[in-house]
Amino acid sequence: MKDDRNLEQLLQQALSPKEEPGYWLNQSILKKAKERESMGKTYKKRIPAAALMAAAVLSIGSLTAVAAWKYLTPDKVAEEVQDMGLAAAFQGEDAISINESQEYGPYKITLLGVVSGENLSKYLTSEHTGEIRRDRTYVVTAIENTDGSPRPDTSEESYGQDPFFVSPLVEGQNPSFFNAVTMSGGYSEFVQDGIQYRITETDNVEVFADRTLYLAVNSGVFYDNGAYQFDAATGEITRNEAYDGVNALFCLPLDESKADKEKADAYIRQLEAELDGTGDAADGTGSGITEENGNEEEPALQSASDESTETFYREVPDFTDWEEEDFRQHAALLEDLTQTLHVDKKGYISYTYQIEEHGVESSNTILAESLFEENQVGMSKVKQAIKGETEQEGMFVETFTRNEDGTITLKVYNYQEN
Repeated sequence: MKDDRNLEQLLQQALSPKEEPGYWLNQSILKKAKERESMGKTYKKRIPAAALMAAAVLSIGSLTAVAAWKYLTPDKVAEEVQDMGLAAAFQGEDAISINESQEYGPYKITLLGVVSGENLSKYLTSEHTGEIRRDRTYVVTAIENTDGSPRPDTSEESYGQDPFFVSPLVEGQNPSFFNAVTMSGGYSEFVQDGIQYRITETDNVEVFADRTLYLAVNSGVFYDNGAYQFDAATGEITRNEAYDGVNALFCLPLDESKADKEKADAYIRQLEAELDGTGDAADGTGSGITEENGNEEEPALQSASDESTETFYREVPDFTDWEEEDFRQHAALLEDLTQTLHVDKKGYISYTYQIEEHGVESSNTILAESLFEENQVGMSKVKQAIKGETEQEGMFVETFTRNEDGTITLKVYNYQEN
């Protein structure tokens, strides 16, 4: 993101004056926000667009019909970011195609589709604790200028000057505190044919499918409390018609049979505990929606391939406290991918690389301060892992080491379970 204001200032603006969160709540949201910022990825590929069938749209706000053959389908969007596992999920029977558009001012926002499930993506999402978030919801949106001019490419200086925040919201939960930031969210993004495509991911919201689920897209880097209205009595979330900016609000039509009240309640309790600083996550040991804090008695129904994938994820070690010596002993350094990164004037590092023989591509922009403790020199506890195309390829782990001169060394290791 290219924004001259720092995260703390943005958060202060995003929180309504009517809300008075305590110190630990502010710190927890800020910490989550910085982690989310480190998860933002931009991709710069150029591949011809695929066709998309037109669909009728619902009547929320100012809506327009979706033109046929204009947008990439969600699976093609996933292919563009080299995530074939997620692309396959968007082709599966559990994926939901939506294709609804809303226009606000000079922008048109289109919700293309959503899919949820475990281990769908090759890109492993992990907390600063090293915990892998397996059960995720992925939403694909397209953003374009209504005057027909192209959105800025990710390589252009103007990219990110009019940012958007995309997040699922849950009926009955105050969106100021329950949004993509606190739900371990992140996104991948690229621009093609003048259209800005984004895959937003968060913890799986299917457990709330017996409630109304929304997708909010508002102007800015974070959730803007002025863009929407939350009725604490009914739990309903609505647009603020007087808001000056983009405040699209879609309904996410998830399968109500996927709702799990026990897991949903456990997730809410855990998230509330994290935000007020009393839960396990306050000391870095929290977890997401799992069998342990959900319904332990319900057996998982898996195919043979699902079991293989689950076994692979279960054997992923906690890389959090690994140092260079640990990686040297247990993984292979891909020396030609080592890069020395310089922090730009806005505090970010950027890098890109390809491992063609394994079908891996990584192109990231990360807030440097989100990787390290204050004044820390040495290897960050934050590692990013990309699963190989096959179990035999293992995974590719990115490490970040801050040097005495302020530069950051990126190294990529290939880890395979012995």
